[in-house]
Amino acid sequence: MAALECVASPPQPPNPGGSPVATLGDLLKKHPGLIPPPLDQCVDKAWGYASERGRHLREGRDPGMEEAEMIVGLAGVVAMYLAKKAGKDG
Repeated sequence: MAALECVASPPQPPNPGGSPVATLGDLLKKHPGLIPPPLDQCVDKAWGYASERGRHLREGRDPGMEEAEMIVGLAGVVAMYLAKKAGKDG
């Protein structure tokens, strides 16, 4: 999901000690149409799920292999979509 966030972010100059980098949710809100609705909501929810289950683990809430594979696959497909879209637009 972090790779997806990188692909969705517009290029920015280095900003050491500056403002934090926008999250995927922030980018989706700031750039409506980046991903067509209602798919944008699906991607935002998948980001939230991956963040909650993958980064902020809590006892008894470990993601299973099936869930991890689904998130990785989804992130990969959406990253390819955004990269191809950026190639057409830019």
